[in-house]
Amino acid sequence: MPLTGVTAVVLNVTVTNPTQDGHLIVQPHGVARPNVSNLNFLAGQTVSNLVVVPVVDGRVTFYNNTGSADVIADLNGWFTS
Repeated sequence: MPLTGVTAVVLNVTVTNPTQDGHLIVQPHGVARPNVSNLNFLAGQTVSNLVVVPVVDGRVTFYNNTGSADVIADLNGWFTS
């Protein structure tokens, strides 16, 4: 992936080993958290989803609303200006 000029990334995001039912939000770095989730999961479940998210300052943010979970993000591609 280029170090500059990336406007969005395509990620396969997986949540595994969550301790509680919840949801994960993948969002552009530094912006207000949206009211929609990218993955919903039950305690102990492994769930994945393909996510396209804008990149701000070269970063994205992951937010887990409750408990703890392992999060795996595989980069599948990116968009440039």
